[in-house]
Amino acid sequence: MKRPDLNRIILDNTISRALADMENDSHRTARKLADMGLFFSRGPFERYFFTLCTELLQEDDSLYYDAINRALRDFDRRSLITFGINVGLEGCSRGARLIRQTEETEGFQVPWALELYAGENALRFSTTEKAIKEAVGFGVHVFYLHDHAMKQEDLECLLQEYPTCAFAVFTHPDRVPSWNLDSLSNYQNLLVCVRGEDPQSQSLCMALKERKMLFGVYLPYHDTQNLSQRIEKAGDLGGLMVLLCAQHDGAEAREAVHRLVLDARRGHQYPFIIMDLPEDLLSIDHIISHNHCSVCLLPDGRAVTPKGTSEANINTSSLAEILRKELPR
Repeated sequence: MKRPDLNRIILDNTISRALADMENDSHRTARKLADMGLFFSRGPFERYFFTLCTELLQEDDSLYYDAINRALRDFDRRSLITFGINVGLEGCSRGARLIRQTEETEGFQVPWALELYAGENALRFSTTEKAIKEAVGFGVHVFYLHDHAMKQEDLECLLQEYPTCAFAVFTHPDRVPSWNLDSLSNYQNLLVCVRGEDPQSQSLCMALKERKMLFGVYLPYHDTQNLSQRIEKAGDLGGLMVLLCAQHDGAEAREAVHRLVLDARRGHQYPFIIMDLPEDLLSIDHIISHNHCSVCLLPDGRAVTPKGTSEANINTSSLAEILRKELPR
């Protein structure tokens, strides 16, 4: 019989009470929660994250309070708590410690999050499952799955098998007929990421919102042209966050977009979370592992690391073999 996770239970109860208190005083409660998180932080990423939160919540007119109130109104609270604990406690605290231990004992770097292309037009489910199982053993608890005709039963199998992990699934609105959203709404460790700027985006976001499911909107980008306006329109779809995804390796464009995102955060520009996926993930990796060590497994199985696309392939190698070859410590 599995022993109860007392630390997780205590954290769950604390956050549940805080979310209830936010209905009466969201400003005071949110600041108190951020201060508490900073006080109990032990790892470098935890301290970085909660320091950022306390800074962003200092201004009473911050649009982030609008984001908090909207999240409490529009999304399932149990999902907010579970997904948040999976990212925070399991990913940023326990996971980060295990990642550092793995790096010391195994001699290779471990990414904080693993990105995979999964589905009938990409990695087979058996390969995806093998990579995720191995990554969890290294301390990884956050997974970005690009939906290439994933079978729902395969996705639900992962959500059930790894309830303490956080799965962000990037999908296209034309996949709506393939998803049984009523079934998916039962999983609290799932964030559906909808491609924005599509005629069907609004209908999918509305369907997710009706079920109070956690969702975000992602925008592919090549440069900063009209990006601020695109972000605002994506935010109007009502997701928890807007995620920016680079479509090429142009360093100049990526740096410009990252500056835009950082300025938007510091300037409290949007009433939602904004993430620049490639650069934000690299920043987290650098805090935890003191280096950039992102890994993406392409549809054909090849691994992409900060050094570029490798011939190392998850179809023929284990994740450990890939990391040992491509990301030695």
